[in-house]
Amino acid sequence: MLCAGEADRARQSVGGDFSLTDHHGRPFSLEELRGKVVLLSFGYTYCPDVCPLTLAISAQVVNNLGERGRDVVPVFISLDPKRDSPDVLARYVRYFHPAMIGLTGSMERLTQVADQYKARFAIQGDVQGDRYTLDHTASLYVLNRSGEVTSIVPFGLPVEHIVEQVEKLLPAAP
Repeated sequence: MLCAGEADRARQSVGGDFSLTDHHGRPFSLEELRGKVVLLSFGYTYCPDVCPLTLAISAQVVNNLGERGRDVVPVFISLDPKRDSPDVLARYVRYFHPAMIGLTGSMERLTQVADQYKARFAIQGDVQGDRYTLDHTASLYVLNRSGEVTSIVPFGLPVEHIVEQVEKLLPAAP
């Protein structure tokens, strides 16, 4: 078990800025979201359960915050560039929340970003066809308004827990 100081150092070694392609086909840098709280997740659009549930929870967190939710941006990084083009991502993220950003890139670049966040993924099945799956980290990364990871929320925790984590990072309500 890590003591508080060790846990802080371990969390500080996770994350960082990156550049990928957004769901509009434009270059995107995490720096563009400075001043916002970010709910970052990794996955793929063909995911049958974890990804849609995580994105629905992220959207619910934003909605539960009401007006303060304008300062929170859910970001979904697809680890499946073969099937998840910007067009596919645009249709997918729009389903969950209008402020959600879908990101993709080359497999090399996605692997680098996943490594920065200590997110793991592995392709299962024949990648020559379309009938493969990805095993992937299911955690939700909460980034403060400076882009630093402040918490890594394990899959399955309730919306209320995530809302509490996010509220700590937002300016006090008027």
